[in-house]
Amino acid sequence: MPHVYTNGIVTFYETAGDGDAVVLIHGSAVDLRIWDHQVPALLAAGFRVIRYDVRGHGRSMVPPTGYTWENYSADLGDLLNRLNVDRPATESLSVGAVHLVGLSMGGGIALQFALDFPARVLSLTLIDSALPGFTYSDEFAARVERLVEAVRSEGPRPALERLWLSDPIFDGVRRFHDRFEKLKSMVLGYAAADFLDRGEYRPPPLQISDRLAEITAPALVIFGEDDLLDFRLIADLLAENLPNARKLVLPDCGHIPPLEQPEAVNEALVSFLREASTS
Repeated sequence: MPHVYTNGIVTFYETAGDGDAVVLIHGSAVDLRIWDHQVPALLAAGFRVIRYDVRGHGRSMVPPTGYTWENYSADLGDLLNRLNVDRPATESLSVGAVHLVGLSMGGGIALQFALDFPARVLSLTLIDSALPGFTYSDEFAARVERLVEAVRSEGPRPALERLWLSDPIFDGVRRFHDRFEKLKSMVLGYAAADFLDRGEYRPPPLQISDRLAEITAPALVIFGEDDLLDFRLIADLLAENLPNARKLVLPDCGHIPPLEQPEAVNEALVSFLREASTS
């Protein structure tokens, strides 16, 4: 199994293909399988595809602490530094500059990485992205807090099944039974260690939302027109404040476009990446 040590933990990853590297970063409570529909299209387009399980998710290590944007970014940096371990000895162990594609929390990780390692980012595709420093609505924040409390009192699986899988954030994908079952299998396997970590996170004085103007890589901001208002507002903020961003709205789509509208995501993603690779 492809595992590698990154930033003090063990990270599970998959890689295939050649060409410019595209890194797929999943959202909270799911894992790298969320990209199953995108990998074949990217490989067919001639890209090297890298996807991995973020710490605490999937088959990566579940440490008791360390769930910060800075650690997520450092994990990815170390992964890219060691990714070529199984490739020919004539190649460097390190993967250089990459295209980053992040869904929800994965978008926040991509933004943090772009600030920490700007020279290693060819482009950003931010799909219904999170934005550290954004003030979420009282309603959404209260639902997340109820989930955290339930995870701590009931345990992850029953809390996630009772509260998170029924949350409006998944209304879009819930329309497709087989796709929702795939999502459900990922969510119910999530250890939710970040919810159980009672350490206090002290954000930096300037959060990512305050530093968007520093991120100059080409960016494609994708969001579903039926996503929660919080994430639609974030998409607007990203498109307006990232210096080289464009915005794409997917009709009849909610928070999980890679599952809800895979063909539309693939078409937009391949087109953007080809353009970014030649610019």
